[in-house]
Amino acid sequence: MVAKIPKPDEDSVVILNLVLAERVKFMKFYGRISPDLTARYQLYDAQKGCPSAMPPLVLRDYVDTDAQAVSRKTTLIGLYKPAVDKYPFNELDKLRTKNKLLACPLCGELGRPRTLDHCLPKTVYPEFAINLLNLVPACDWCQGEKLVDYKNSDGFRNFLHPYYDEVNRPLYVIKLKKPYLTPIIDFEIMDDLPAELKRLVASHLDGINFWERFKEYFETSYQDIIRIASDTRAAGVRTVVDTLEGAYALQAEKGVNTWDAVVYRSLLVDPDVMNFLQCGVLSEFP
Repeated sequence: MVAKIPKPDEDSVVILNLVLAERVKFMKFYGRISPDLTARYQLYDAQKGCPSAMPPLVLRDYVDTDAQAVSRKTTLIGLYKPAVDKYPFNELDKLRTKNKLLACPLCGELGRPRTLDHCLPKTVYPEFAINLLNLVPACDWCQGEKLVDYKNSDGFRNFLHPYYDEVNRPLYVIKLKKPYLTPIIDFEIMDDLPAELKRLVASHLDGINFWERFKEYFETSYQDIIRIASDTRAAGVRTVVDTLEGAYALQAEKGVNTWDAVVYRSLLVDPDVMNFLQCGVLSEFP
């Protein structure tokens, strides 16, 4: 959600073909489904991961019995857990452990994400279990919260896709209400977002249980900001505005929607809060 990130370096269709070439079991099944898998991977990219006009493949069309269809679904999902000497072990490991990200691209919490989220769930779309474009590095929280909540009632995706959506811009702002020493907070999605992006941001935030997680984080973060404001005023060298602007600039380099960047930006655009931090009584931190 928080950032658009580069697509995987490897071509998903090339990796798919390498995977299928290695498999010796169920060759009849793979021979039947291979052309349609390739076409589906290309369609996924063209559709930017949106499930509309892209229903799951009917596996019964590629086997001889209903029982085989159930078994081959398990087979396709099982490709996501290859042996270390098989494709796509190295490609998946690279996405998990060598993604070079500083924050989760789905929520913005700092820390390198170490799990992979299937944007279209593999339980519904087993054909995309190893589609690299369907696999996004994510934190444990997002991977667990999102689960299979992937589309709305109209069939369009219910989440932001870090490989496709233009989200490297402020998406939401935190609003503080008095008393500013221990404020009540709420958040608002930015009014200047295009309508479809605004819809996606709202459904995405809800799907990853963003607000409950962020509120807990904000409580600790804001107490640190009170301390920073108190120390800045005591030093008398610069204003609180200057200090927070410098802090925001550093955090925004990691992503404009990382949690610290959102906190600093939200405070800086609120003149009443900034007046409190610069001139108000910070009684808990004299």
